[in-house]
Amino acid sequence: MLRDSRRVLRPGGRTAFYTIHPVAGLTPAQRRRAARSGAPAVATARTYEDLLAAAGFTQISRTDCTDGFAATAQAWLSEWDASFAALAALYGEQTVAERQRKRRIQLRAIRDGLLARSLFTATRP
Repeated sequence: MLRDSRRVLRPGGRTAFYTIHPVAGLTPAQRRRAARSGAPAVATARTYEDLLAAAGFTQISRTDCTDGFAATAQAWLSEWDASFAALAALYGEQTVAERQRKRRIQLRAIRDGLLARSLFTATRP
C-alpha cells in the first residue's frame, strides 16, 4: 500500500496517516501482547519509519499522539458503557460487549506502555 501511495503522488507530494503501533524496545513477550491488543497492522515486524523508507519515501517524521488517543479511547468506553442498553438494542448485546472488551484490552496495552498512536508523514522525492 505504501509503494502504491508513493507511486500516485507527484514528486514532492506528501502522505500522512495515523496508526497504532508497538512501542520500540519491547521484549518478544511484550511484542506478542501488543500484537494481540491492537489492530491487525500492529503485528508488523518492521517499524513504520522502515516501511516508509523501503517504499521510497523521505523526510519521514512521527508525532506521538498516544495521550490524546488514550483519552479519546477512555471517553468512548465510558459513553458506550453509559449507553449500553440503547446500543445493544441497535447492534446486539454480544456485538457491543465484544467491542467494549476489545477497547479495554487496547487501552490497557496503551497504559502499560506497549502500544502507541502516532501521526506519520513522509515525502515522495
